[in-house]
Amino acid sequence: MTLEEILDIHRRGELAAAESAYRSYIEAQPADAEALHLLGVLRGQQGGHAEARVLLDRAIQIAPDEARFRLGLGGVLLQLGEGDAARVQFEQALKLDPNLVEAHSLVGHLALHDGDVDAAESRFRVGRRADEEDPTILFGLGNVYLARNDSVNAVKFLSRAAEIKPDDAGIQASLGRALFEQGAFAFAERAFENALRLRADLSIAKLFLARSRMRQEKNEEARETFAELLADNQQIFGANAGLGDIARKKDQPVKALKFYRRALALDPAHAGAAQACAWCMERLGDLSGAVVFLEDGLRHAPHADELRRPLAELLDKLGRHDEAVRARDSVGTVQ
Repeated sequence: MTLEEILDIHRRGELAAAESAYRSYIEAQPADAEALHLLGVLRGQQGGHAEARVLLDRAIQIAPDEARFRLGLGGVLLQLGEGDAARVQFEQALKLDPNLVEAHSLVGHLALHDGDVDAAESRFRVGRRADEEDPTILFGLGNVYLARNDSVNAVKFLSRAAEIKPDDAGIQASLGRALFEQGAFAFAERAFENALRLRADLSIAKLFLARSRMRQEKNEEARETFAELLADNQQIFGANAGLGDIARKKDQPVKALKFYRRALALDPAHAGAAQACAWCMERLGDLSGAVVFLEDGLRHAPHADELRRPLAELLDKLGRHDEAVRARDSVGTVQ
């Protein structure tokens, strides 16, 4: 068979047959860089990332100026957890072909992963000059705006990305996040359901699905979804906090406290969890116990001014006025 005929088999998804044909082809023509590249791509699709790396390395040695080969190797390196090495290959691919949109997108997403939002935006903007409607670029820009808490622009880019690529779970999940931040909880719920239909293991989408339902007073559905996460040992902090919120909405402070304490044990510096535990204690009439939670929260998170005001109020109720004054005076003073 010709390489094009084998590629047709590959494109039809007949991976085992295509693999066998590629190997026979390469045995006869071991220096065919394109065949090595295609077999490397296929092995990556099959999860054989170590062999894919070897094959793509061989292809690059034969044809070092082929940008697509470096892009493929970078993708395999990402799967192997070697982000820095992958970035080098993507940058090399862009030197060879500055219009390689996928490489711009991948470098941008790596920058986002590293927390460099400005660098990510710059890379996505450059990539958009090559293809204004590329869904991975639009997805990246949507995530940039999510990182900046700009849900309006996030929804704009993510909605368009979802229109172009409706079967991408990541896009649906990010769109759900942006809609959630806007307060459009019913639309967010639909986006998270879409994400989970496409990828049932996307636990962050399930967590926000539960939160979206809770915001719509679908409390029993939300409770079931939080409980599913706990049963699967996923999103443990968020699931416990969510179950605490459900119990709190039902005015069940003892039950709420049980879940909030579990969440706080996982992240002692989480001011919201400390405040939630304090609320439960106050609701149960134990003001001193509430103070303990707030003071412990401040020890773990000294910058959490949102804990100082309720702490001062509780101290006043307990007659500990000097301590209350110190708590109020310390607001905004911790650098």
